[in-house]
Amino acid sequence: MFRFLTSILIVSFLFVCKAENSQKQSEDLSDLRSRSASAPMPSADEQPMQEAEKKVAGKAGEREEAPEDQVKTFATPKIGNLKIGRLLEYKVDLNFETKDFIAARKFLLELSGKYGFVQSESLQNWGGDTEPSMTAIIHVKSSDLYQVLMELEKIGTLTSENIQVEDHTENYTLEQIHAKREKIRIARRTDLGARSTPRNAAEIEELIGQSEDSADSAEFEKWKIMDRVTWAKISIHMYGPKKPKAVEVPSFGDAFIDLASLGLKLILSLIYIIPLALIAFGIFYLVKFARNKWFK
Repeated sequence: MFRFLTSILIVSFLFVCKAENSQKQSEDLSDLRSRSASAPMPSADEQPMQEAEKKVAGKAGEREEAPEDQVKTFATPKIGNLKIGRLLEYKVDLNFETKDFIAARKFLLELSGKYGFVQSESLQNWGGDTEPSMTAIIHVKSSDLYQVLMELEKIGTLTSENIQVEDHTENYTLEQIHAKREKIRIARRTDLGARSTPRNAAEIEELIGQSEDSADSAEFEKWKIMDRVTWAKISIHMYGPKKPKAVEVPSFGDAFIDLASLGLKLILSLIYIIPLALIAFGIFYLVKFARNKWFK
């Protein structure tokens, strides 16, 4: 009897809890409907703006989900750009092994004409028995260095690469200070010369000339730094393809000539050896004859 009453109480409690939950859900649904009914409908001008915002949000999500770009040789193609706050000079040394030497040389010259200029070119073993090779030094804009390195891969197989970077920021800043100081010094000395007596005019004119020379030298150093920063230097050595080994046919005519030369050399040797042998034999015979005569 007690178990029966307990089960009735449990079932009644569960029924009451379920009824309260259903009542609470119905109240929330009615509040939501009342809010949506009271909220103003978007106007015709606001609807296109909302759609544009949705599109922009969708594109942003796609960009976040897009995979990252592959790692490149340089972090950014804007090499040597003043935006990074450093004045960098680039020197690159590359070695390539090519399968078509003529086509590779033509492509290299066209590429140098497109992005810069050729400083020097040296060609070795062209048309010889060994593989041809060429060494060239080209200059390209530092901002195009990344693109040039990517296009240089068309020459052939890259066997070695060496990239050196030199920072000229401190030197350029120092030359700027020198140029500014000399300009101030020129202005001061010019003002002093205007107020000086004719007796001191020659000395002041000499000082002004020295300041002008120093200012010109500082400006020239600034120009050289900017020139090295603007133009990257690329040294390229390419070789190949290796020529197949060929059968070397010896010259049989040289064999008879060498044989005749050897015979003549033997005769010449005998001309020197025979007199010496006769002299040695005579000395030996005299020594033996004297020994036999004296010791008897």
